[in-house]
Amino acid sequence: MLKSLDVLIGFAFIMLLASMAVTALTQAITSACQWRGKHLYDGLVALLGQIDPKLTRFCAEQIAAAVLTHPLIAQSGGRQGTVIQREEFIRILLELAAGREPGGKSMDGFVRATLKKVLESRGISEPGVVLEDIQLLALKLEGLRPDLPAAARQGLAILSEASSEFVARTNAWFDETMDRVAHEFSRHTRLVTLAVAAMLALTLQLDALDLLRRLALDDATRTALVTRAQTGAEPIASVAELRQFARSGYAVLPENWKAEWNRGKLPGIVLSMLLLSLGAPFWYNALKDLVRLRAPLERKEQEQREQRQAGPPPLTAWLPGERGDLSATGAAG
Repeated sequence: MLKSLDVLIGFAFIMLLASMAVTALTQAITSACQWRGKHLYDGLVALLGQIDPKLTRFCAEQIAAAVLTHPLIAQSGGRQGTVIQREEFIRILLELAAGREPGGKSMDGFVRATLKKVLESRGISEPGVVLEDIQLLALKLEGLRPDLPAAARQGLAILSEASSEFVARTNAWFDETMDRVAHEFSRHTRLVTLAVAAMLALTLQLDALDLLRRLALDDATRTALVTRAQTGAEPIASVAELRQFARSGYAVLPENWKAEWNRGKLPGIVLSMLLLSLGAPFWYNALKDLVRLRAPLERKEQEQREQRQAGPPPLTAWLPGERGDLSATGAAG
């Protein structure tokens, strides 16, 4: 039983190492492609279309870009932001319509006029005045109710000072739109994760089925991996360090990719790809649970081993009258 658990611990440790590489590569790709910001941009364009269906896509795109490059939202270097709250979105639209955004008037005059008309048609005729009223009421609420979070104070101020069809439509569609944005981003990230996991599993020829067999046969590699996992050490830093765990004539990773490749590894590699796509957090928690389970199981096996080494319990001395001694009972011979 303990050997089987050690095999699983060693397997989970290697999966954790490889999945960390998958996670790092996936994050690098999504960050380089700025997918999170692009999905948010598309979501804001759709949201603006819900606020006013007559708004042209060109204007909606220009407004969304101005919102995401606002100093409050933008990332370092002026790149489009990746996160925005509902209250921030409303206040920034009011700023843009009033021409009060920080950094000067960067929005096209036609687009700004169009945004102002949209707000006016939805109940906000003076965006600058409304914005000032919101800020003043939020300040009063901070003094009266300092226990309230800043977002709650801003929300109450907006509902009180900007009660309109514009705010109603924004509140009605914002959360649903952001949920769709998150879903689309997760879907694309999942596809990238699968692709990266497939690339890594194929490059390393990481055959999950063969790896389990090797760990069951190679006591040195299995023991080294279990010890590493139990001590809570950092994951193996390099491929060379992982190879040094192999003490019985082969490496966990291929020394010569072309020479060691064969089609029979494909099922195990596909399985590795699917397992790696579960992510580093999954394997970290799995490894932690397996290591926690090992301690009581090891103690139990140690106790059983000590009992076997001690031998059978000593036989009790026979009492008089046992084993057919009739004289002990007073019976005649």
